[in-house]
Amino acid sequence: MPITKKRNESTEARLLLESDEPVELPPAEIEEKNVVVNFDTLKPFVHELLDALRAGAMAEPVPVMLDGSTFVVHGATRSFWVKLWHASSELTRIERAQIISCLPSTRGVQVLIADDDEYDDSDDEEDEYDVQDEDTGAEFDEDEVEENVDDNNAASPQR
Repeated sequence: MPITKKRNESTEARLLLESDEPVELPPAEIEEKNVVVNFDTLKPFVHELLDALRAGAMAEPVPVMLDGSTFVVHGATRSFWVKLWHASSELTRIERAQIISCLPSTRGVQVLIADDDEYDDSDDEEDEYDVQDEDTGAEFDEDEVEENVDDNNAASPQR
């Protein structure tokens, strides 16, 4: 079971969620007053986390934390780094949630990196290019662009 019993200042015990693997969280009861934020700037996003936890969510360990108890929970538009304490091992009531950070969600975003074979930067200086003026549609080749840049730099007052 991915939980560890912890004692707080009072006599009740809370179960800290801990795991090195993703944990499927069932829909859980949680009250807004039981959410603690590390920074006031995170307060506007508490409702999105509450919605995700109440609906049930996947809690994925945050690998850079290396503590086994910090998880990322994805909301509709944000990803939350949280620590969760449950009332029981059924994980259906959350006694405390601590928001460590939240970032705009990048789910569904793909980063494409060119294959090394497709890009050879050894001949970049020899590549010719054409530039098109957005206003007039006039096209310039590489040499004309460089001449215009040199002319503009010479005409500009020095500071």
